[in-house]
Amino acid sequence: MRELRTINLLILIAFILSLSVGVYAQEEEEPDFSLMEYYSGERHSLADVLTTKVNIMVVTSTTCGSCISELRAMDWIRAKYKGDMSVTAVFVDRAGEARVYRYLKYYNFDLDKILVDPGGAVPKRFDAHVIPTMIMFDKKGNEYYRKEGFKSGDESMIIYKAEEIIYNKKRAPRQTPRSQTTEASQPAPKTTGCASTG
Repeated sequence: MRELRTINLLILIAFILSLSVGVYAQEEEEPDFSLMEYYSGERHSLADVLTTKVNIMVVTSTTCGSCISELRAMDWIRAKYKGDMSVTAVFVDRAGEARVYRYLKYYNFDLDKILVDPGGAVPKRFDAHVIPTMIMFDKKGNEYYRKEGFKSGDESMIIYKAEEIIYNKKRAPRQTPRSQTTEASQPAPKTTGCASTG
């Protein structure tokens, strides 16, 4: 009888250990996000977004003023480095696709991919708690630079970081001569973005 209890106890311990290993494996192998691309209707995963070039992902919303400024800047930067850079906008609007459609029709941004994520899978996956959040990935798909919020003049740092990857070397920041100092080079008030993603 004692042997039967010992066997049952060992079976129970083995079962509990197998459950804990399974939970650990699920945490380690976190499933990739899969979202509908706005224009094509195709589903895209993280692997589709991260190509073999500079990849910028902007977690954004239609209800955020500074998001409009950031997407305009991304539009301009993408055109400047066409072929070397990919820009994906991920809209986290809970209102869904209808609102995003009206917004995109009005602003007509020229980006590589536009994903709609009302469930907030991307902010959870990338720990993006502020709207907007921009995440830049290098050619191997590793996070290279992150910026929360957006203010006038942030374009310079985005370009600086992108060129580090594109030209595969650290580049010295460009100095602006004192006689050519512009408003963009003046210290700007700190912003934290429009909203929290939850």
